[in-house]
Parts: sequence; structure tokens; C-alpha cells
Amino acid sequence: MNRSLMYGVTSVGLLVLAGLAWGQDTASRPAAAGVRSPAIQIDSGGLRGLQVGGNNDVIAYKGIPYAAPPLGELRWKPPQPVEPWRGVRDCFEFGPAAPQVTPMLLASLPEMAVGAPLSEDCLYLNVWTPAHHIGNKLPVLYWIHGGGFVLGAASQPLYDGEPLARLGCVVVSVNYRLGLLGFLAHPALSEESPDHVSGNYGLLDQIEGLRWVHRNIAAFGGDPDRVAIFGESAGGISVLALMAAPEARGLFHAAIAQSATAMDFAPLRGAAPPGRETAEQFGRRFIAGCGLGETPDVSQMRRLDYRQLLKAAPSEVGAGPGAPLHLKPLALIIGPTVDGHVIPDAPERIFAAGREHPVPLMIGSTRDEMALFLLAARFPADEASYRQMLRTDFGDFAGRFFEAWPGRDPVQIRASAVQLATELSFASTARAFARAHAAAGQNTYRYQFSRSTRKGFLRLLGAHHGAEVAFVFQRPYGSDGQEKSISLCVGRYWVNFATTGDPNGDHLPNWPACHAQEDAMLEFADDIHVLKTYRNAQLDLLGQFLDSARRVTGAGER
Repeated sequence: MNRSLMYGVTSVGLLVLAGLAWGQDTASRPAAAGVRSPAIQIDSGGLRGLQVGGNNDVIAYKGIPYAAPPLGELRWKPPQPVEPWRGVRDCFEFGPAAPQVTPMLLASLPEMAVGAPLSEDCLYLNVWTPAHHIGNKLPVLYWIHGGGFVLGAASQPLYDGEPLARLGCVVVSVNYRLGLLGFLAHPALSEESPDHVSGNYGLLDQIEGLRWVHRNIAAFGGDPDRVAIFGESAGGISVLALMAAPEARGLFHAAIAQSATAMDFAPLRGAAPPGRETAEQFGRRFIAGCGLGETPDVSQMRRLDYRQLLKAAPSEVGAGPGAPLHLKPLALIIGPTVDGHVIPDAPERIFAAGREHPVPLMIGSTRDEMALFLLAARFPADEASYRQMLRTDFGDFAGRFFEAWPGRDPVQIRASAVQLATELSFASTARAFARAHAAAGQNTYRYQFSRSTRKGFLRLLGAHHGAEVAFVFQRPYGSDGQEKSISLCVGRYWVNFATTGDPNGDHLPNWPACHAQEDAMLEFADDIHVLKTYRNAQLDLLGQFLDSARRVTGAGER
């Protein structure tokens, strides 16, 4: 199963289904309104936002440019400073979102639609802050959206920071360049770069947004010395990548990685693992396919219409509906690159060596991550075919895998396959990074979100990929007291973590720090409780398999 299936097409399914799960009917909700706020001053000019909410208790500033538009000669270059403006800029509407292919079904759902025009001029961020923050220095939560590095935007209503800001923090959400505009590597681009690298422009955008926060967030009541980055899916991957990025050092003080999957970034150049390309090889092949040949002029590349880039982008989607199930670790086609500069080495190696940024880390996943991704797959019908699938996918490990994830009838086979796929790509990643960070002497907190969706057919998918996002942003699926209580606890843990690097406080259930001896983590289910050494035997077995696979492919070597 290749990574484009999981993070390209299927990310859309995640967003759509998560939107359908919401308990609130927002299709008829009137457009956001509010009272104009007093003007504030940042380094590029004056700003005015809208005071929103029933009591006008939160100020929303939308569409703030944090870097120059990456157009023309600035395409495929690191973000450049924004040009200051005169007077006061009204920040009432979201700025444009990064170019992407947006399926009609996604666009038709009000809560999940991008909610902004698409443009290469997309480097905008948004700020929500309590209206009465005068004299305060509030913690800052900096949101990096998911979507497989090819989809999504900070303007999606699911990520509206108003309710979370009410818990006593400043919420910032950022757009960054996506797809080939954000992550294309090519020898011609590397040659013109002072650092002799290319790609990773989307990560550089995220870093530039953090620089903007460092310079300006005090004007919004935020504390530049208490900034926590948080993101889900591709956003969670970004969080771990930023912890490994030298240019991001000192720009954030805590990190929350939600549902980050395997971090197998392609090398920029040199030797690639068998069956894979380097990022520059992929970029050369792609640009040649656009009709520019093997050695194009950079100016020709920059004259390509971005719509042509979107149309020509890889569209492999792995197994389609009804195709036989295969279980493999997820892999990215388009995304961050180990370039030796922005990302100096594979993040898992940086963490294993204790060379990541020394900030507190919260990391976790949902219990049934892969239920959504495998919704259309054809599962083995009986024990014999299930065993055969395990032999095909896991070779000599098949027998031990069957004992760990047994399947003797269709119901058990489906449940075991979803759990195996989830633990292969998500739970094992969370545990490995948590263990490495804790071993480096850093405060580390791990969680599992196990609260099943309560609405519609999504009940069948349990705690699927993305199930926790609505709870973090204080928009739980239902309106019952238990849903709201769990959501409030989640939000307080996140805000506490941004405040002190420790999620505990506010009379919340105690969340123990992660230690290798216990592998303790907090589970969010119908209640909140601690799990210790949860499914460690299965995760140990997966670790052995993944280590064996790396030795065979040489993926762990430089």
C-alpha cells in the first residue's frame, strides 16, 4: 500500500467523513460576524480583527500575510519577507489556500471545505486570541494542518481556533505550500540554491510562520517564549520534522504530534533504497514529463502554469475499491526530503541519537487509525487466505504475526487487519519517537485516543484517523455532557502543555510522563485513564520486522 493512497486520496476521505461525523448542523449557520476590534501594530503594519462569539470574547484575525507571495521568481525558493503596508489592514477573511485538487464532495461540505480561493499567493496565517488579554502573556498553540502535504488549509472550519482560544491561549493556524509547489526537488533548483538543496519549501514556510510568531505574537497577548506546535497526520509528521530541523531551533518550546506515521523521507540525492527514487530523480522525471526535458532552464520551470503542475502530479492511488488487501508501512510520494540542510538526516535517526530539539513532546495516535483508510478494501474471506496475505506481506514473520493478530473468521480478520495496519504505521511510530525522546532526558507524554465516533455509519469505524481533532478544537461530535467533558479535558491538557511543557493541572486525571520501563500513556475513551505496557509484545514484534526490513533494503544506512 503506497503512501499516496493513504495521504492523497484517502486524506480526502478522512476529512469528508470526519465532517459528516460532526453533531452540529452548520450548513444553515450564518456567516461569521463580529465587532471590529481596536487596531494593533505588528512589524509589517497595522491590523484589525473581528470580536466574535456571543459575548465578543475572542478576537479573530484572518488572512495575515507572513511572507511575500511565492510567485514568479520566488516559486521554489525559501519564503521571503512580506512587504510592509501603510495604515490598518482589515483581517476579516481567510487568505487564499495553497493550490490543490479539491474533490467536489469535500468542497460541498461546509465544515470541511477549504473555504478560501486557491492561489500560489497562499502564505497567510490566522490568529484567535481572548478579547481581554491586556497585560497577559498567554501560551500559544501553532496549528499545522494535515492532508498528506497535498491537501488542506488553515481555513477549514474544523480548525477554527475560536473555542480553543476561550480556554486561555492564543491559537495560530498557518497555510504552507503543498504538493509539487511545496516539495519539488530538482537538480536545477538545487544548483541555483546557495545551500545546494531543493524541496522542503513547505517546511520552510512553517518555520517562517514560527519566526513571525516569535516577532509579533506579543501584540496579540501571546508569549513568544511559550509556543507549542501541534499538528495531525501530515501536520504531525511536520511537527517531528521541525524537531529535527536546525532552522526551527528556539522557535517553539513544546511539540504535539498527532497521528504522525512512518518518517521515511526520501534522500535528496545519492543512493535511494531499492525500488525508490531520490527526490531529485523524481523531480527530474516529473519535470521532463511536463515537456521541459531532462535539463530544463529554471526560468522555464517557473513559467509553468500551476494548474499544469497539479494536473500532471502523480495520481497513483494504490488499491482501489474492492482490491485485495495488502498491509505495508505507509510511504510518501510527495513530501519532506532529507536534504542535509533543512532536514539534515532521517528524523528517526536524529531522535535515536538524541539530536532533536530539547523540548517537551506529546505524541499519540487513535486506536483505529486505519479503519477509515481500509474502508473500501477487500479483506481475506477466511483463515487460509488471511494467512496467505500475511505470508505475502510479512514473509518469515507471518506465523508470529498470525498469533499476534489472529484471524479465523471474517469479523476477526477485519478487526485484526485494521489493528495490525494501525500499529504498523501509527502506534509503532508514536512509541518509537516517545521512547527515543524520553531516553534523551526530555519530558515526553504519549496518548491513545480510543473514543469511538458516535454518529451515523462512522460508528462502525471506531476511533478512526482524525477522530481526536474535533475534540482538540472543542467541537466534539455530539452535544451530550460526556462528549463535552472529554473534549474540555483534551483542550485543557493541550493548553497546559503549551503553558508549562506538562499537560497536568486543572484537576485533570494524572498523565504520567513516558518511561521505557512502563511505556505509560493516557487513553481517552469513555473515560480517561492510564495504560502501561499496552500491546508492547505486538509492537516489539513489529519493531523486529521493521528493523529486518531496513537491513534488507539498506534504508537505515547513509
